[in-house]
Amino acid sequence: MNAYIATCRDWPQGNAGLQALAAALRATLAPWQDIRPAALAAQPSPATVLPLAAWDYSETPDAFRDWLRALQAAGARVFNPPALQLWNMDKRYLCELAARGLPVTPSLALLPQHAPDWARRVAECGWPRPVVKPLIGQSGRGVRRLAEGEAPALASYPQGALLQPFVQASFGEVCLIYLAGRYSHAARRRLAPGEWRANSAYGAQIESVTPRPEWLACAEAALRCLPEPPLYARVDGLISEGGSGESGFSINEVELIEPALYPQLRPAFARELAAALASRLAS
Repeated sequence: MNAYIATCRDWPQGNAGLQALAAALRATLAPWQDIRPAALAAQPSPATVLPLAAWDYSETPDAFRDWLRALQAAGARVFNPPALQLWNMDKRYLCELAARGLPVTPSLALLPQHAPDWARRVAECGWPRPVVKPLIGQSGRGVRRLAEGEAPALASYPQGALLQPFVQASFGEVCLIYLAGRYSHAARRRLAPGEWRANSAYGAQIESVTPRPEWLACAEAALRCLPEPPLYARVDGLISEGGSGESGFSINEVELIEPALYPQLRPAFARELAAALASRLAS
């Protein structure tokens, strides 16, 4: 199989988990900027490309969009499919899922062309000190709580922002990983002391967790609402109400581009991903 796992310039060889996946897939690790669609088109067999470590795409989203479309035009097999990744890049997808009746953390999109109205919209939402994050963003960058009476600035969120109420979730965040629509394993991102952001950049610790059936039901309902079936997916949810882990699951993200899939929590994961990919390629 002529396969590539797309990485980024800062981490061209990914991490240990990505290297294990690359070995299982017999894939080459290379920054997405260096995987040239024209060169792939000239190869004798179609290439397979997974952007599992394109950890900088949000810095140049237009270039990443053009790259995905060029890969498709060159005949490459891209997973997840480009149309699904393009839909997932913009966090307004959460508003779409909420409109379908899914239990999504309430979300309000602030678009650049409406920047003069941002302060009014923040005030009208009535959420005390809400959370703001880039509309196109990764790895917790730009995620913070607004001060009372504050509105985000367009200069800080030039591609737009997503506003959400602050959810007290001392249990942390639960990440449910799926392969070809089937549940694989789950991770809990335990919050660092004094921190509310469930991301490794803010000291969150990763540990295995056994998901409750209602969490899985929420995640699988979300997967059924996607524009097309993904090869891999990670559904992140906040567990609120006292941190016991026995409360509802509020969907905070559906990651379909370059999510950490925590293969270290499931020894068979690399082999299972290779089998799922082979099945997709054969269909």
